[in-house]
Amino acid sequence: MTMSPERLSDPVLENDWHAVCLASELKEKPIGATLLGERIVLFRTGKGVHALKDLCIHRGAMLSKGWVDGDAITCPYHGWQYDAEGACVCIPAQPKGEKIPPRAAAQPYACTEKYGFIWVCLGEPAGELRHIEPFANPANRPILCGPYKVNAAGTRVMENFTDFAHLMFVHRHLLGHPEHAELPDVQIVKEPDRIYIENVPIFQPVAHAGSDKKDGTTYIYRKEVYRPLSGWLSKTDPESGQTLWILQTISPVSASECLVFMIVSRNYGFELDDMEFMRFQDIVFDQDAQVIETQKPELLPLDLQAELNHRVDRFSVAYRRYLRELGVVVGTT
Repeated sequence: MTMSPERLSDPVLENDWHAVCLASELKEKPIGATLLGERIVLFRTGKGVHALKDLCIHRGAMLSKGWVDGDAITCPYHGWQYDAEGACVCIPAQPKGEKIPPRAAAQPYACTEKYGFIWVCLGEPAGELRHIEPFANPANRPILCGPYKVNAAGTRVMENFTDFAHLMFVHRHLLGHPEHAELPDVQIVKEPDRIYIENVPIFQPVAHAGSDKKDGTTYIYRKEVYRPLSGWLSKTDPESGQTLWILQTISPVSASECLVFMIVSRNYGFELDDMEFMRFQDIVFDQDAQVIETQKPELLPLDLQAELNHRVDRFSVAYRRYLRELGVVVGTT
């Protein structure tokens, strides 16, 4: 028997939006997911997408094993039905006319659909999901990549996103080359709702699918972290103006396991098959995951003395400070 993970408490992440599945996967049948150790059920009705705790209050069956009937989800055990707000609206075995007990309810969670993902917030949403134009604009041909399952803390995955110095080694001969490992001295911009870095030149032998530069190109990077487990980057060829954008958002399944969702957008190469970009991203992320899953300690140390930081780690250090100032608990020490 597989035990469900323990529900994790985090004053920040519980009030954040997290992508939990591809919107295209949520059709007529409910889907089960786990977020911060909490089992949730996702279901779609004519009124939109919904999320409840994946637990029937009656005898503890998983609602995700049931089915959708109209605007309600039906428990597979005794047929109890719950609406989008979690209220039980039908107990088949109860005599008609009897009032359904108020305690007969499932815990509802905020749920929405955006960027091709289903998002859930377990607490009170701190705000709306951010609008980021390169991924919202269909003219940029946004491509959904993943989700990638990683046996590591989401914070470790996100810190890897902020790191430039690994490109020349983890992704050597693709996104970097060991002979071009030196990084410029750049400044971090910190604002109330984000941290970012820009104008970072990186030589890349094969920067992306569809690149026509046989001898490599120096791309100009911009990276931004706008929530503890969400960020995006752009990389631009200054000669042609060709730009690739990548959004990364991480769903913390537990303290040491996560799902990584990505969107890749572009302003060029529309004659190419989108699958080429997806396969390239699959390769790159697999290279990242193979290293991230081996890191010790597994949880990200927010004490800057716990690991040796170098000047070139400036953005990663800023990310750790950002987490500490926000009060993020899960995935950190």
